[in-house]
Amino acid sequence: MRPWTVVKASLSALVATGVLAFAGLAGGPALAADVSVKLGHVGADISPQQTIAKMFSDKVTKYSNGSVKIQVFNASSLGNERQLQEGVRSGTIDMTIAGTFSHFVPWAGALESPMLYQNLDHFVRFYSSADGKALLDQFRKDVSVEPLFVVPHGGFRYITMKGVEVKKPSDMEGVKIRNPNVPSFNIMAKAVGAIPVPIDFAELYVALQRGVVQGQHNPVGNIVGAKLYEVQDSLSMVPWGISPHIVSMSKAAWGRLDAAQKAAVQKASAEVVKEYPAVARAEEQKLLDGIKGQIKIIPPEQIDLKAFAKAFADKGLPALKAEYGEAGARWLDAINNSR
Repeated sequence: MRPWTVVKASLSALVATGVLAFAGLAGGPALAADVSVKLGHVGADISPQQTIAKMFSDKVTKYSNGSVKIQVFNASSLGNERQLQEGVRSGTIDMTIAGTFSHFVPWAGALESPMLYQNLDHFVRFYSSADGKALLDQFRKDVSVEPLFVVPHGGFRYITMKGVEVKKPSDMEGVKIRNPNVPSFNIMAKAVGAIPVPIDFAELYVALQRGVVQGQHNPVGNIVGAKLYEVQDSLSMVPWGISPHIVSMSKAAWGRLDAAQKAAVQKASAEVVKEYPAVARAEEQKLLDGIKGQIKIIPPEQIDLKAFAKAFADKGLPALKAEYGEAGARWLDAINNSR
């Protein structure tokens, strides 16, 4: 064989090998591209939302080997809660930790009904169950976002009062209590004979100070942050409702992740669901310990929780079902039956 023929044959072999190698690479799994996800929430630097966002972000970075990075924008820097929800629905915002989207799907308002959840364990148990997963499937369909997980917004709302110690439902009869103007809260206030009065949170301290209302209900963080203990006598640890926060991603952002990255996000989500309630309990206890000498705290063991549960079952639940219709009634029953 002549020298040129040898060179030509060698070049042909190299080209063929290269083509095969390229073809094999093209047919194999692609290397994951780095993805940056913007997460917005309305909480301050110190807030349940920020704690949850930090836990989630750290875990996603770990399990995705750094290929997914969550950028957290707090303090409403990407918009108020409704704007965040709308942004995630439309795809202009990647991700949010924000309420139940009840502005867009009214049945979701049923999920924050007072006395619906017995305790934090009940909350976690339901949303980790088959029914909880079915609820997120319904949410995925009706809201058109990718729901990742559900967490409590801090701890329970507790009832504070002036001149009254709430240990049983009858203690609330005829009492004017500040209520967010939310159907589920109004229904349950009436179920125990209280008179719900809508007052903006920014005006609540003065309203309590002047006796416009006798009491109110809020998570301990809000009670301490707004110094409501200064104008109230007692704090009753009736589990008067807990606000679920559905942590969701836009369909567009979810679609930017490959299979391994989605698995990393799902693993991070499952861990936050398990770990955050203990963090919330510890934070709540720390806040309660800080105000012990300034307001009388009535612990759960001194409260007739069975009587409150009966008021919920006999009066509250039928009215809630009527308000939220068949779509809401399905999940009210599922959560109530998981006690």
